[in-house]
Amino acid sequence: MFYQPQTLVEALELKAQLGSAARFLAGGTDLVVAQQKGRLTLDEVIDLSRLDELRYIQDDGATLTMGANCTHAMLEGLDLRALADSARQVGGPQIRNRGTVAGQLGTASPAGDVSVGLLALDATVEIASVRGKRSVPLDAFFVHVGKTVLEPDEMILSVTCRRPSDSRFYKIGKRNSVAISVLMAAVALDGDRVMGIALGSVAPTPLRLVKTEAFLRAEGLGTGAITEAARLAREEVSPITDHRASADYRRDVSGVLVSRLLTEMTAGGAHAHAS
Repeated sequence: MFYQPQTLVEALELKAQLGSAARFLAGGTDLVVAQQKGRLTLDEVIDLSRLDELRYIQDDGATLTMGANCTHAMLEGLDLRALADSARQVGGPQIRNRGTVAGQLGTASPAGDVSVGLLALDATVEIASVRGKRSVPLDAFFVHVGKTVLEPDEMILSVTCRRPSDSRFYKIGKRNSVAISVLMAAVALDGDRVMGIALGSVAPTPLRLVKTEAFLRAEGLGTGAITEAARLAREEVSPITDHRASADYRRDVSGVLVSRLLTEMTAGGAHAHAS
């Protein structure tokens, strides 16, 4: 069955009735592919494309909030570098115009570019059901490959991230575009302190490097501390070997990207501390 609710309330009521048998459809860039490859059976589909109330970006200067139907293309023009750059790395123009932020988060791929950018930006996910709303930090939202904390009657309503003083995103892939990431990294600074460091394709979920962050908050962003942070990053990841890259390569490059992004952002001594 195919349902096309006209309001958010109607969509949530349908999900409550149908539970895990129903899938939400927005851009369809992940869902349709999974069905075509036989990984997913779509018996009940709730189409969210008519819910314009979920297609927005709100910016209050300190935080940025994206509705569930916000597309990757809508993020490309933002002045929040890690988020804009990560959005530009998603597929091609057609995918970015269709695919939504909530869709990528709900897919819970370890290689989700925007998921990694949002992790570094200390994002929080707002979740809704007929029972009410709840907020979950993004680093607690992902459970495993393809699995999140969403209950059968819930949907992503929005995601909110903090605005840093500076942020960067870098992706390594087999091609410069339309390629699943071999590895990617995002770093955000809040003044002279680390807000977040996140990596993708190095663990079963997009990964926030909480131990590396804690070290840098204690030691500052001097050259020696950045070198040690790169070593800690290599210890925090748990990559696998697949047809794109070996585990050893991903582990080594994790440290390289953390070091490179932090060094770029602290160049000129604007954020550097003695170490």
